[in-house]
Amino acid sequence: MSQVHICSYSERESYRSQQITHLITIANPGADNEPPEWFVGDHLPLWFGDVVSEADARQCKTRAVSNDDIKQAIIFFRVVRQQADYNMLISCDYGASRSPALAYVLLAVQYGQGREAEVFNEVLLIRPEAIPNKLVVELADQLLGRQGQLVAPLREYFKSVSSEMCGMPV
Repeated sequence: MSQVHICSYSERESYRSQQITHLITIANPGADNEPPEWFVGDHLPLWFGDVVSEADARQCKTRAVSNDDIKQAIIFFRVVRQQADYNMLISCDYGASRSPALAYVLLAVQYGQGREAEVFNEVLLIRPEAIPNKLVVELADQLLGRQGQLVAPLREYFKSVSSEMCGMPV
């Protein structure tokens, strides 16, 4: 059975016994982006910061995700999906923003147009603490010609999260 997992850098060790066949790692530019020593499959390393715009990237002295990053991930995933059984792990620093966003994009490609809300909910089941990176999703939406369909579930999620936060005591 094919699966996609999402985790933080520090959680990767817990996947040692899960027979991960493919790995995508996302790191800040200049940071270590090597796969764990136990991993022996195909690895796609990506380097971009957890930022929401080019201006944010400049201010944070990092690099924003690019169309090329998203294209590389989609091509990698299309090759992966040609295998009968794959077990893919997507990892970033905290497993909260960049890797869930990329997992969402890749699963949306797999499921096809019109199933974005279903795919988004699947990502939240895989990684309940996810707050997917908006820029990754926006660029993928444009690149895939989804005309806002990829972004819509994310917007709704952000609205629900912010309204829940407003009622919390400080």
